[in-house]
Amino acid sequence: MIYNSEVNMQTETINMPGVNNLYKVAGLYLAGQPVLEVIPKLKEMGITKVYNIRSEGELDFSEHEAEFKKHGMEYIFLPIMLDGALNPAAIKQLNTMIDKNETNFIHCGSANRVAGWLITYLVQNEGMDFEQAVSVAQNSGLKSVEFIEQAQNFINA
Repeated sequence: MIYNSEVNMQTETINMPGVNNLYKVAGLYLAGQPVLEVIPKLKEMGITKVYNIRSEGELDFSEHEAEFKKHGMEYIFLPIMLDGALNPAAIKQLNTMIDKNETNFIHCGSANRVAGWLITYLVQNEGMDFEQAVSVAQNSGLKSVEFIEQAQNFINA
C-alpha cells in the first residue's frame, strides 16, 4: 500500500458538557459515551449516523439507541473489541461502513477505543502515513499504547 504523507488532518477538540473527549477528525466526530440529554445537541450538529463501538454488557444501551433514533439518527451497535483486543473483522466492517456523505459520530466509553480504530481508518481510508495517524489518534483520545500495535497488525495483514 502506498501512503500519502501529505494528508493533513488536524484534531479539533470540542467542549460539550455531557460528552467526554469529543473530537472532530477527517469529518468524523469521535467521543466517549454521551449522556442522554446531549443527544438533541448532537443532532443540531448535523450528525446523521451513530456508531456505538462499546462491548456488549458494558451498559444497557437501549435508552441511548431509542433517543438517537427519536431524533432521526441512524444507530449502529458494532463492538470493536474481541478477547481484549481490537477485532479485525469489526475494524474492517466499520472502515467500510463509514459514508463520507453522512455526518458520523463514533463513540466508546472514553474515546480510547475509537482512537485506536481511527489509526486504521486514517491509513486505509484517508491514505495517511502510519506515524502521522498515530499522532492524530493520540490527540484524539488514544491512551492505550497496545492499540497502536494492534492497529499496525491490522493494517499489515
